[in-house]
Amino acid sequence: MANAAKKDAKITPERLEEALNVRDRLIIELLVKVLDEKLIIERPVLRERLGNLVELADHDAELKETLHAVIDKL
Repeated sequence: MANAAKKDAKITPERLEEALNVRDRLIIELLVKVLDEKLIIERPVLRERLGNLVELADHDAELKETLHAVIDKL
């Protein structure tokens, strides 16, 4: 799986709250999958999988950039 995490992503202040809400929803989705599959997930893998979900999501480029930035802070 390609690493979709962006290390140089910038937070757009006016999109931060929206990005945090989306990030939290993605984390919940991912945790449900992990629990369902009884997997152990490490932080770098969590960032990578969240980054992949962000890239697959139907969000505009600015929100995706902000999402990558807040995910990188995990």
